[in-house]
Amino acid sequence: MAGESIISGACSEKCTCLASGGLVCEPHSCPEKEICAFQDGVRGCVKQEGRCTLLPGAWLTSFDGASGGDLHSGAYELASLCNDSAPSWFRVVVDVRACSDGAVMAGTTTYIFFRDAFIAVKRNKETWVNGRPVPLLAKISDAVSVREPQSGVAVVHALGMMVLFSPSEEVTVRVSESLANKLCASCGNFNGEVFDDLRLPSAGVAGNITEVIDAWKPRDFSGCHI
Repeated sequence: MAGESIISGACSEKCTCLASGGLVCEPHSCPEKEICAFQDGVRGCVKQEGRCTLLPGAWLTSFDGASGGDLHSGAYELASLCNDSAPSWFRVVVDVRACSDGAVMAGTTTYIFFRDAFIAVKRNKETWVNGRPVPLLAKISDAVSVREPQSGVAVVHALGMMVLFSPSEEVTVRVSESLANKLCASCGNFNGEVFDDLRLPSAGVAGNITEVIDAWKPRDFSGCHI
């Protein structure tokens, strides 16, 4: 149809149909912070999702690319929606420890809080909702579900957030562009700027990402520490 455009496989060329029946093509590239991908079945430039990953060895990479590790055993808050009064509020806490002599520090249990559910995912894929075990394919609410992609466990929220616990004990928090600059905790605010990922909850600035992660230790998981 005249006026319609088609983006080539690598988004390097854009071709537009002319009213005369011809086709005119011109070089094309995606803007900064966008990637070439399918969206609603059509290839084009889309906003890149944010990913924050905690790898075995307790090495964290924030949504905007700051990274560091050297964590001790304990619980750490990775991400949350800053507005804790929002209906779509969520919070992600990971328990990090070495489960045997010689083992590396890694996430052993991931806790995901929502307004209508509390979900715990263990390293053996056991998944608990509000204190009860559930199957790996379960609809928790209209917005929250549990899935089993590629032998891992994914907790998905309809607003554009997913927590994936892989068999290799890698924990990944994925968020859509709609959550940019609305997030708090160790994974950062997802605003595209790496420098402010060193900002502490107190508004001060840390020397490295490990200090930031340590500052976000959740008080409700504090154990013997006040």
